Amino acid sequence: MTLQVFLVEDDPEFGRSLVELIRSTPLLELAGWSDSIAQAKSDISTTNADVYLVDLGLPDGSGQTIIELLAHTRPHARVMVLSTLGDPKHILTSLERGAHGYLLKSDPPEHILQSIITLINEGGVLSGHASKVVIQSMAHRPTVSSYRASAINTPASLTPKEVEVLRLIQIGLPAKVIASQLAISIFTVNQHLRSIDRKSTRLNSSHIP
Repeated sequence: MTLQVFLVEDDPEFGRSLVELIRSTPLLELAGWSDSIAQAKSDISTTNADVYLVDLGLPDGSGQTIIELLAHTRPHARVMVLSTLGDPKHILTSLERGAHGYLLKSDPPEHILQSIITLINEGGVLSGHASKVVIQSMAHRPTVSSYRASAINTPASLTPKEVEVLRLIQIGLPAKVIASQLAISIFTVNQHLRSIDRKSTRLNSSHIP
């Protein structure tokens, strides 16, 4: 069974490199390629891919528009950002809007290829840089500790595994060490971090008067 991969990318050179990467393995198949938000909206309505690779800097707006669209219209698909933008605002906003992964275009091609496959198998992928941004965001979020204490009995409560990941983050362990201690992959740790950050953001927003 092959995984259908759809590209939303306006850089022809980088897009062609992604196409070659996808065609380099029998596990993946190109489902389509759009180079603008307008074109992507049209193509997505008639395409049902497993993975969508989305650039943020598109000629007619931000790729985060497409992330939100996919979250509502293709909830079972996986969405991964591939961007040159590595600042915390773009990373965290993309994850909050529904992206399951965030890689930089400078990441090695073999890492991008493996991440596409991992995205389906384990649900979430972050580059090393994006992982650090998420961890730092959690570390500097003033209500994280109180959230952990108060959210367990709410509808948006953390799962037992998320609570354990958060506890280890709070004592300063890096994601790689957490993965080893919990006998899970670093990609699964990143997935838990993304889920924790999203739930924490929702809780913080609900407390704003």
